[in-house]
Amino acid sequence: MGAVAIFTVDDIHKTYEQLLAKGVEFTEEPTERFYGTDCGLRDPFGNHLRIGQPKEGPIKIPDPAEFAADNS
Repeated sequence: MGAVAIFTVDDIHKTYEQLLAKGVEFTEEPTERFYGTDCGLRDPFGNHLRIGQPKEGPIKIPDPAEFAADNS
């Protein structure tokens, strides 16, 4: 896979619904992660993009074992 562009938004769920209504092809629904919420989509040329809403305040980074368990 080539480069991936990531855009941040103020309200990921609202943005997701607006883009979905316009026919945008999503590859992943909004998903909660330790750093915030993000989702994947493709532009009309097939490029992979991500939009996200970062968490406010300090972020607790999971230890590697916890992170691996969440992504299996």
